[in-house]
Amino acid sequence: MKKPDGSSLGPSGPQWWFEEGIPSTIRHGLKMALLHTERTPFQQMEIYEHDVLGRVLVLDGIVQTTQGDEYVYHEMLTHVPLLGCRTAKDPNRRISVLIIGGGDGGILREVLRHDWVERAVMVEIDEAVVRAAAEYLQINGDYEDPRVQLVIGDGSAYVKSAEVRQCPFDAILVDSPDPVGPGLKLFSDKFCRDLAACLSPAGVVVRQSGVAAYQSDVLQLAARQMCQVFGDVEVYRAAVPTYIGGDMAFTLATKDNHSCARSNRPFEGRYYNSDVHAAAFALPSDWRKHLSS
Repeated sequence: MKKPDGSSLGPSGPQWWFEEGIPSTIRHGLKMALLHTERTPFQQMEIYEHDVLGRVLVLDGIVQTTQGDEYVYHEMLTHVPLLGCRTAKDPNRRISVLIIGGGDGGILREVLRHDWVERAVMVEIDEAVVRAAAEYLQINGDYEDPRVQLVIGDGSAYVKSAEVRQCPFDAILVDSPDPVGPGLKLFSDKFCRDLAACLSPAGVVVRQSGVAAYQSDVLQLAARQMCQVFGDVEVYRAAVPTYIGGDMAFTLATKDNHSCARSNRPFEGRYYNSDVHAAAFALPSDWRKHLSS
């Protein structure tokens, strides 16, 4: 965070330039007012107010989400796997969903939009993020919904549990931070194998895989790990303006290797629709090169 001499007063108080760099040689700046700061047991958390993007959640100096464009990321991480999965073809099928991470609550909100989801378990390691996001961002799903079980704990430990594996999930959505700090253990070969062990026979798993323009190594790592476990992997994309580079990658795999590249149920969100679903799997040539290597 940097406060130049040109700081100003906004509707939420003094504003200054917040600067983020991924990679470190590129800087992305937002002029914002600080609303909340807290050192949690796991990370430094800050919440800001921006005049265009609204409330902004920052963890360990990295922007996680904003009220202004969070729906793009959350809809695409949720509805592509849920609606593309083979289980969505059966109108009588009820499914269970596991969310790893997702402390801001946006993924849970999108999961609960589907009445054919009968169970949604969200495992978030940092209770402080859940609490502060609900108070300041207010983008979360209903934690009081009878379908919801909120678990404050380590997602990587949760999927190792024999009890969890006895009732496998139809979809696992990994809303992890980048592979640093608390998110590092969610980018391991063992974690991918544990995810597969918690999936139903036609289940689907998806994870965010960085912004390919600047984080091709993250995309390659996620794709390699999932290929080793699942065999076939699909990569799709969504443009999230807040993230440096904009074009976010998602890596998806199914237990029985069926494709999720087409929607199997009608649904329309603020960003998501069936045409966007199909188009998201059209990858630029340089992405294909990254993946082939």
